[in-house]
Amino acid sequence: MRSRFRALAGLATLAIVFSACGSSGATTNPTVGPTTGPTGAASGTAGTSPEPTAAPSYDTTPVTIKVWDYYGDTTPIKPTLDGFKKEFPWITIDYQALDWDSMNEKFKAGLGAGEVPDLATLDMTWIPTLAANGALEDLTPISGGRVNGKPITDQYTQGAIDAMTFGNQMVSMLYDFDTYSLYYRKDLFDQKGIAVPTNWDQFRAAAKALAESSKPGGKLDKYLTAIRPNSFHFAQYLYQDGGSLLNPDNTAAVFNSPAGVDAVNIQKALLDDGSGKYWSDADGDLTPAIKSGEVAMFQDGPYYMGLLKSGVPEQSGKWAVATAPYSKQPGSYLGGTGLGIPVQAMHKDAAWLLAQYLLRPEQQVGVFNYAGAAPATTAALQSADLTKPDPYFGGEQPFSVFLESMKTSRPFPYVGAWDDIDVAIADAMQKALLGKAPVQTALDDAVTETNALLKK
Repeated sequence: MRSRFRALAGLATLAIVFSACGSSGATTNPTVGPTTGPTGAASGTAGTSPEPTAAPSYDTTPVTIKVWDYYGDTTPIKPTLDGFKKEFPWITIDYQALDWDSMNEKFKAGLGAGEVPDLATLDMTWIPTLAANGALEDLTPISGGRVNGKPITDQYTQGAIDAMTFGNQMVSMLYDFDTYSLYYRKDLFDQKGIAVPTNWDQFRAAAKALAESSKPGGKLDKYLTAIRPNSFHFAQYLYQDGGSLLNPDNTAAVFNSPAGVDAVNIQKALLDDGSGKYWSDADGDLTPAIKSGEVAMFQDGPYYMGLLKSGVPEQSGKWAVATAPYSKQPGSYLGGTGLGIPVQAMHKDAAWLLAQYLLRPEQQVGVFNYAGAAPATTAALQSADLTKPDPYFGGEQPFSVFLESMKTSRPFPYVGAWDDIDVAIADAMQKALLGKAPVQTALDDAVTETNALLKK
């Protein structure tokens, strides 16, 4: 599974690179008619017979497309390529396997040099900067608003649609998604008689009741709740308290509001009373602390299901997933992986054929089976493979929890300076949570820095 942690190198140079670029990348094949489904059959309304539709016509002139994929060894994309080749034999795929960090560097460098893939897996946290700087093709014309013959709006939640949209352009297709829910040791909750928290007060109480000391009278060091000092978790708590990162037109930061202060304080309270465990992005994923019993509750995305199963198999049956507790309303950041076509891509129509193939439900299920991540389309999330009871989670159906969470999740703002703003927020979180600056001061300083970045 690729890393979800921040790549330090920004994408600020894209504004210069694309200041003189349009979206006139060459295409080799004509746009495929959007009215046909995965097998060439027209889509229809449930319970009715679809109207006959002419078979799609393709320009079968041989073409080679470049695909860059950051999933690494657990990629769900590479296993699909033989099937795609059988169905579209005139399209040859030049497949390049990368990892998360090297993709970020190579894609950025490729944009500057005009050496880009035709289709790429892109972290959704990169999309704001890429889209705001004109690096990604608008998929609206090439798709006609449909994927595999069905309206795009029928295949994703509204939060996903928002994440894929920049202005009036659809700049990516969500392939897997990341949104936060509550992971907790159900066996310990049951033993201690702790109710699953649904609000912040209950969350604090549950964390205190869960935590233990390994030595009589000693410091709490077992069954703690992980506190993560990054923009992802800050945004989650901020949204849950009714706050926002930027104002409605994305021209000024507003996260130093009372909701912002509350978003930090709910996390700091757990650190202050000893029931929380500070775990930075530099510490890596949480599995070592989970394995040792140091952490028994945390909030994170569906990809952690795969991390738990592979990293802590001995705790099978002990974990459960629930809707994250909130203050005023459910909320989470929304991220994941998008399929993107650069504006400079040479073979956009052939790349779009592959993107559609990857978004078929039977291929989307492979996102979980191979990568342990959550497929983004609702059809895949509601498939038999993903709705069956999961023994690791005590027979629960955890994907249904994340699907509900996605309905109230929000992507990061689409502004060109987002990478640097992300760093400013994370720095503020670290200072406030570690007591190096008062919470309000840390947020005020980050807002000042953010507003300067927005004016560049």
